Amino acid sequence: VTSGYVQSGLPGPTHRAWLKEMTSEVCDTAPGELSEEMCNKAPQLLSAWAQNPYVRHNHANKRKNQNSNNSNDNFEIFPHHGKECAMFCERLLKRLVDERRAGNTNAIASTQSYNCLIDVWSRSGERGVAAQRAEEIVMGMQDAYAAGEISVQPDVESFRLVLRAWSQAAHKGEEEYAPHRALRLLQWMANLFESGQNDLLQPDADCFDIVLSAWVKSNHENAPRKTEEIIMFMDRLYTNGNELAKPTRMHFNKVLAAWSKSNHHGIAGPKRAEDILNHIIVRANDDPHLSPNIATYSAVAAAWAKSGHDDCGRKAEGILKLVEQRFRVHNDVYCTPDTILYNMVIDSHAKSPSKKSHLRARAVLDRQISMLKKGNKKCKPDVYSFTSVLASCASLHGAATKKEKLQAFEIAQSTFLEMCRSNVTPNHVTYGTMLKACGRLLPPGKERRRYTREYFRKACQFGCVGTMVMNRLEEAASPAQLKSLLNGHRKDSLPEEWTTAVPIFEKRKMASGKSSFRP
Repeated sequence: VTSGYVQSGLPGPTHRAWLKEMTSEVCDTAPGELSEEMCNKAPQLLSAWAQNPYVRHNHANKRKNQNSNNSNDNFEIFPHHGKECAMFCERLLKRLVDERRAGNTNAIASTQSYNCLIDVWSRSGERGVAAQRAEEIVMGMQDAYAAGEISVQPDVESFRLVLRAWSQAAHKGEEEYAPHRALRLLQWMANLFESGQNDLLQPDADCFDIVLSAWVKSNHENAPRKTEEIIMFMDRLYTNGNELAKPTRMHFNKVLAAWSKSNHHGIAGPKRAEDILNHIIVRANDDPHLSPNIATYSAVAAAWAKSGHDDCGRKAEGILKLVEQRFRVHNDVYCTPDTILYNMVIDSHAKSPSKKSHLRARAVLDRQISMLKKGNKKCKPDVYSFTSVLASCASLHGAATKKEKLQAFEIAQSTFLEMCRSNVTPNHVTYGTMLKACGRLLPPGKERRRYTREYFRKACQFGCVGTMVMNRLEEAASPAQLKSLLNGHRKDSLPEEWTTAVPIFEKRKMASGKSSFRP
C-alpha cells in the first residue's frame, strides 16, 4: 500500500498530508513496539520524502527542460526538496535506529536508507549547512561500520552524494571553504580504501570530477593549482592500479576551465593553460582518448582573451588556427570550430590596444563566414560576432591618424551592412557601438551628423534605444542635433516604441536616472 501511494502521482498537498500522517504513525509509536509491517514501511516513507512530494515529477521535468538552456549546474534544475523533507527523513531514520536498539530485529537502517537521507540533504537548497550535515551522516556511517554494523557500510554513492553537496555549496564562491572540504573528504575516502578500512570506497572518475567542478565554480584564488593537484592525485591512484581513477579529457578540461576563469595570475594564467594543452597533446600520442576537443582549445583561448594582455588577440587567434587546422587537415569532428570560439577570438582582438586590432578582428570574421559557407553550421556568426568587430573599429587607438580612423569607420559600416544582409538582427549594443564609431572615428561635420542621425533613427525604428545608445548619441551629436533627434523627449520618458527590444534591466537603469546620459 505504501509503495502504491508513493508512486500514485497524487496532487502535492494530498501526497504531503498522507506522508505526514504515515510518518507520524511510525515515529509516534513507542520504541520496541513497531510491527514488522511498520518497520518495512519506514524505509519506503523515507524514500518517498527524498523523492520530493512537493512537486509533481512531470511538472519538475518540464521546468528542468525550460531552464536547461540557462544553467550549467545540474543541482539548480533538480526538483527542490527543501529542509522540511530532510527533517522528516531524519525523524524516520532515527526512529529505525531507536527501534533496533530497543531489540526489534525487523528494524534495519540500511546503507540505502542513509544514502536517501544524504541525498535529500544534498538537494535541500541549504548549501553549506546541508553539506555539513551530509558529511556528519557519512562519518557516522563509517564509525558504525567500523564498530561492526555491517548494514550501514558507506559505499561510493554515499561519499559521492556528500561530495556533490559540497560542490553545490561551492557555487560562485558562496561557501569559500566548500572546495577544501570536498577535497579533504575525497582524500579520506581514498585513505579508507587504501588502508583496508572500507573495501567499497575505491574512488572513481566521477568523484574526482565532482571535486574538480567544486574548485572551478569556487572562483578561489588557488583553484587552478588545486585542480592540477587533483589530476596528479588521480594519476597516482591510476598508476597504483585503480583503473577507475584514470584521468580523462573531461578532467583536464576542468583544469583548463579553472585557469581560464582565474583573475589572480595575470599573464602566468594563459601561459600555464598553454603548457597544459601541450602536455595533453603529448599524452594523447599514447592515449588517443585524451586528444583535445573544442572545449579544450576554447578554454585556452578564453584564458588569453580574459588576460587583457597586449598580445591576447594574437595568442587567442593562434589557438583558433590550431583548431581550424585539426578540422581541415585531420577532419577531426571533435575540433569543429564553433561560434563561441570565433567570438572569443574576435573579442580578444577588440580589446587589444593594437592599431590593427580591427583589421585582425574583421579577418577572423571573414574566416568564420568562409567556414560557414563550406558547410560548418556550428560557426554561424551571430550578433556578438558582428558587434565585436564593430567594437574593435570604434575602439581604435587614440593616436590613429584621420585616414586610419576613416578606414576603420568604413570597415564598421560594411560589417554592419553585412550583418543585416546575413539576417542577423542588430541589438541595442550594436547600435550603441555604431554611434560610438561615429563619435570617435568621424570628424565633426556633415558626414558625422548624417551617420549619427541614420543609426539613431534605426535604433528608434527597431526599439533598440537603451542606455548605451543614449550615452553614445550624446558623444556623437552636437547639442543642437541631440535636441533635434530627441524631439523633446527625455531619457527617462522615451516613447515606448523606441525601447521595445531593450532588456528590462536597461530600461530600469534609464528610468531610475542611473545612466550617465545628460539630456
